[in-house]
Amino acid sequence: MLVLLDADDDCPARYGPLLLARARAARPDKPVAVVLANREFEAWFLAAASSLAGQFGFPADFSRPQNPELPRDCKGLLTKARPKGQPYKETIDQAALASVFDLKMAREHSDSFDKLYREVARLLGIDSQSPELTGPT
Repeated sequence: MLVLLDADDDCPARYGPLLLARARAARPDKPVAVVLANREFEAWFLAAASSLAGQFGFPADFSRPQNPELPRDCKGLLTKARPKGQPYKETIDQAALASVFDLKMAREHSDSFDKLYREVARLLGIDSQSPELTGPT
């Protein structure tokens, strides 16, 4: 079982273990992981921004902020990066961006995405460096 939430203004390192304890107490019969996206799920797109450059309305020079997990309102930053009239819409854009953003780049620039990646590998019973998880190169 994977529990995935936006941390918003909570500290993932403090709040995550509390949620993990609750999830394990509720379902002691299942392997469980809890991951909190530091700030928002969309921070992970910002962590791999250059892999989205030139796609989905993002400019060819789209690049990540220095610390992609620091800004509040990552959705707003994604909207601002796109041409006027093409706002980022979570229900429309999230799945499309998630299907193409560079996982390795996101891992390198986002501690919370790296945690997600490692936890998914653990739940699947594979090494987090395995090609099965990283996909084709």
